[in-house]
Amino acid sequence: MISINDAPTVETVLQAIYALYINPDNTVKENASKWLCAFQQSVYAWEISDQLLYLKRDLSSSYFGAQTIRIKIQMYFTELPTEAHMALKDSLLNHVLKLTEDTHVSIANQLCLAVSDLFCQMVQWNDAIGEIVRTLSPSETASAYLVDILRFIAEEISSKTLRLGLNRRQVLMSHAESQKQLVLDFLSFRIKNANPSMMARIFNCLASWWDNTGVMAESDVRISPLLEAAFYVLRNPAAYPESTNNAAMEWILALLCSCSTQQGYTSQLLKFLQTSIYSLLDVLQQCIVEASKSEDASTVVDRAENIAQIFAALARAVRMPLVDSPSVAGSGEAGDLRTLDCLLAVLEAPPPVGCRNMTLHTFYALQSLAEDAARHQMRLARSPGRSGLKPPTSPAGDMSSPQSRPVTALIPYFTRVVVALTRYCPSNTEDLEAAEDLRQFREDAHSLMQDIVDLVGADTIFVELHAHIQKLQELAASNPNLNMTSVLQESEACLFMLTTVAKRLSPHDPEGRIASLISTLVLPGLDSDPPSPLQEVGCLLYTELSHWAALHPELRRRIVDQLVRIVERAVDVPATQLRPGQKQAVGAALVALGSLCAIYRVFPSTDGSTDRPMNGTTGAAAAASLLDEHWKDLIFRVVYSLPRLGWVPVSEAIDFFEGVVRGLMASIVFAPGSPEPLGPRKAFPERIAQLSSVSVECLTKLVEQNVPVDGADTMSDPCVWLDYLATIFRALANLLPRLDDTYRRSHLSSGTYTDAAAASSSPISINNAQLANLAESSQACLDGSLRVVTQLIWPIIGRVLQHYATKVRPMERCCRVIRFMARSFSVNLRELLPDIANKLVEAYSQGNHSCFLYLSGVLVDVFGDLPDCRVGLVGLFEALAPPTLASLLGNALAEQPHTVEDFFRLCSRLVQHCAPLFLTSTSFDLDALLDTSIRSLDLPTITTSSSAAADDLNVSGNSQQQQQGASKAGTSATAASARFLFELLLFTAESSEDQPVAVMTNTSLPSISHASGVAARRLLIWLLRPSGADQDCGGQRLTTACVHSCCLGLPDERFPDMADILHQLKNIMPREIFATWLNSAVASLPVSRADGLVQATDEQISDFKQAIMNASRTTGIIHALDCFVLLFR
Repeated sequence: MISINDAPTVETVLQAIYALYINPDNTVKENASKWLCAFQQSVYAWEISDQLLYLKRDLSSSYFGAQTIRIKIQMYFTELPTEAHMALKDSLLNHVLKLTEDTHVSIANQLCLAVSDLFCQMVQWNDAIGEIVRTLSPSETASAYLVDILRFIAEEISSKTLRLGLNRRQVLMSHAESQKQLVLDFLSFRIKNANPSMMARIFNCLASWWDNTGVMAESDVRISPLLEAAFYVLRNPAAYPESTNNAAMEWILALLCSCSTQQGYTSQLLKFLQTSIYSLLDVLQQCIVEASKSEDASTVVDRAENIAQIFAALARAVRMPLVDSPSVAGSGEAGDLRTLDCLLAVLEAPPPVGCRNMTLHTFYALQSLAEDAARHQMRLARSPGRSGLKPPTSPAGDMSSPQSRPVTALIPYFTRVVVALTRYCPSNTEDLEAAEDLRQFREDAHSLMQDIVDLVGADTIFVELHAHIQKLQELAASNPNLNMTSVLQESEACLFMLTTVAKRLSPHDPEGRIASLISTLVLPGLDSDPPSPLQEVGCLLYTELSHWAALHPELRRRIVDQLVRIVERAVDVPATQLRPGQKQAVGAALVALGSLCAIYRVFPSTDGSTDRPMNGTTGAAAAASLLDEHWKDLIFRVVYSLPRLGWVPVSEAIDFFEGVVRGLMASIVFAPGSPEPLGPRKAFPERIAQLSSVSVECLTKLVEQNVPVDGADTMSDPCVWLDYLATIFRALANLLPRLDDTYRRSHLSSGTYTDAAAASSSPISINNAQLANLAESSQACLDGSLRVVTQLIWPIIGRVLQHYATKVRPMERCCRVIRFMARSFSVNLRELLPDIANKLVEAYSQGNHSCFLYLSGVLVDVFGDLPDCRVGLVGLFEALAPPTLASLLGNALAEQPHTVEDFFRLCSRLVQHCAPLFLTSTSFDLDALLDTSIRSLDLPTITTSSSAAADDLNVSGNSQQQQQGASKAGTSATAASARFLFELLLFTAESSEDQPVAVMTNTSLPSISHASGVAARRLLIWLLRPSGADQDCGGQRLTTACVHSCCLGLPDERFPDMADILHQLKNIMPREIFATWLNSAVASLPVSRADGLVQATDEQISDFKQAIMNASRTTGIIHALDCFVLLFR
């Protein structure tokens, strides 16, 4: 890291700024970026940034100066002497006074934010808001920036970056509440003659105060002139720019949010807002008319979108009255159904206003309404009334009692929603030209429909959509020019909507409507080779109807054959020659095949009852299941074709493999009333081998021919084939329980297990020969499967480990395969363990990938309870630990959170399964391991501060998403290390024979004969005695790390981990020793600043320590931490 030791000159800083923004050489830019980042963190930045603002050399230098002064106030304010605070305040206000209308907005915003942050940080600035208003309001230009400062003040009060603490934040809130009338008076005065730009600033400021301060009440709303001005802008959108319309909308949204959380549903403000918002429906209709006449309707659509957001916010604000007590449209009550009329007006708007962006806001409001209404209806169903009689239900399942009529009033509206959604879903909709947009829209629609189905009923929706499809079919029958493809094209949107409810329909299909739809429309339509998007929708419908198909084997055969042909037609077609949507159609066909295979049923073949699964066939021979009927097609026409489908979506192929294996797993279970699974168990190993063979052959080819990787998810990418293998073994997770017939046999042989499926009251008898056959088939199936793993799968996995050892992605996939293999076959793979361990150590020496550590933890978890495996498992750790600990020294710890997490997960497993052998080992440095685990508890603090700095400095290449990922990874790493430390303390409490006081005072300790006691003593010595250069003992450092991590950055959800450690320490140690550690940990916190800011008072500190010491459970410590950390955040 670059450090600034000597004070740079202004010219030096200017040269670095020019290098960053002007020099075309990327290397020079990167070096300049690093230097400027270090400069902004140095103490010299205070003075030089102020000089840059006075120089006004150019845009880049002025912006950098303003940004730097803001960052210094925000993150490094304690560097500045207290006596310099007043001078800084005067300088900043002077800079704001010198701003002009031509000043670039980025510079002005940074200066205004700097003033706002100084308001939050500067303890001596008592009348801050009053002084800012008095200083800046006389100037016409400065008053515009004053509005921005007031807006930023409201936002920065609740900023987590400033880490003000609860005490300071409460002082600021009190000051804001005392000054809010001054602020409202100023804004009311300024809006009377404000131009559109100033109006936008005022509305944004009002929205910020209502959203962030928590001090604004209903009585603070100035209907005249402020609120009337906002609605005037919204009623006349063409007269104002987009920024003013957006700002007015934001304030209305903030007011609606406050109405639903503060004033309730009877406030006068809510009534005024409702009435005013309903009048915006006319504005929406005007936008629809204007958009239809305009060549470029984007501006009009943006105005309509603002109104749509307001309608959605109103629906959220009055959600409970709409559900509990809806009233007729025009009633003026909180549950006025005009709210739903407004939402549907958006959803039913014609193009171009009726577009995806418009409907999204409506989707979320409708979804929450439907969810609450369905929950309300279910609650009424459980409590039908005082009479105790069950009220009648409608065909749709709707309650018809007087109690449920309010919910029933919403059903027609949501039925209209279904119809409106159908209009948006066709693949040829002009508003959704991009296929990805259509796909995303359909996902949103699918999510909304799941809640609507709960309210309206799947049968009701199906009847309506099916009736529409029948009309199209009748039209086709009367028109010879329309073929099945044309009918399917017209029905495609309805078919998609059916996919959203298909799983909720009865698979028995008593009225035969589903069978009619499939046999008369979908099957003939797809047989005609329609466009790929239509094929995809048909496949989606088959996926959702997999349970129905299992009960209708005749139609299922045709469906499977059709799906196989969709895949087969794409074989050997280059990616560049695919038809539009063909890739997605093939992927959907694979998913559908997997879904159908996963539902394993066997049907009678001799009688005509093909719609009923066979629970206990006595005379009729069983027909083949789907897997038996189509196994050769699935293997030879689908699985073996995958290498010739180089562009096939990997995730969909994974779903296919998973579905097939789930079906195979279901076939080998012995259940009462079903045929004995002797045949499926015999075929199981061979079928697993066939499924795996394509991956094995492709991996062998890649390794032997040293084929270079041509990109992710290509046929040359080993990760594709490893993912398929991992999927197979992941689906085999319950293999051993499925083959364990002991429990079932014991119940069957005792005559206590009845055939519930056949509704028979007589016990099922089973003779000894059948028991022996079951046991033999189970063992043969397991032995055969083990041979597949050891002879077919593991050899190529071992070669891949060696061949791609330096590459991260293949190694991660390899480890996943081994992990699922170990989980599936458990200790039955013990013979492979030495070879696996040797391969891991060899690969880890070539590339220190954290996935090897994770896999080692899994191996310990699986094999750690076997005494003959423990030595080898500890030896594996001894080989991996030294290079891992060396890689985590210094700042490298924060840069490798995944390694930290996987490493300490492995350590936790070793403590759980073989602690004595692990903790008494001399082949690795236990003290270094424990010290690293304590340092890992501070990872969230390090990650959060570095991410915030990179984001504010604007010189890091990391995106916000990457920074969030790093923060989450750091939190997970801390959790893993905390778990390891807790397991150590737990083991110490259970195994120690020594008294902590004796260990602490170096008293002569008695000899211990067993390894557990020796290991526990070693841990006690570390906890109670200082070691090496550390003046504090391990217990003190551990207590300090837990408290500091919680106060300075650890997310709340990880507090239980720290509480577990503190609670266990308190239980192990004498009270006075732990109290000393806790006092020292709290004393080292930044409880006060030189300028007089007190983040934690003596009373608050005393309360926290007392709560910790008196807590009898972990929950008491968690509560104490929750309250205490607010003082530092």
